[in-house]
Amino acid sequence: MLIPESYREIEKARGRSLIEMHSNGVAFTRPDVLEALGCLKGTQAGVLGGDVLKLVDGKFRYTTDSWHADRKPQEDIRKYLARSIAEAEGYIQKYPDPEDGSTFYSPVISELGLP
Repeated sequence: MLIPESYREIEKARGRSLIEMHSNGVAFTRPDVLEALGCLKGTQAGVLGGDVLKLVDGKFRYTTDSWHADRKPQEDIRKYLARSIAEAEGYIQKYPDPEDGSTFYSPVISELGLP
């Protein structure tokens, strides 16, 4: 697997399963997702996009907010991987988060690999 073990450890320890929403993904608080995304830097994994969720009465609800990073034509894979992570971090850092523990972020991670 190309996703680093450090990311997987954060995912396992602090990620919240989205199985109740019929998804194999996980959601993180802002500090945890930013730490997890930091683990991807310099690896062969990138962030295709992600969703913002709210925790309401103990249950996750999707907001209408999300982000994505498409690879540009002829874009070097290494540049795309770095840009995809940077764009995810930027979106998450700018998202209005009341810091009351009700906002979660679910990134879509891809193991793209390098030639």
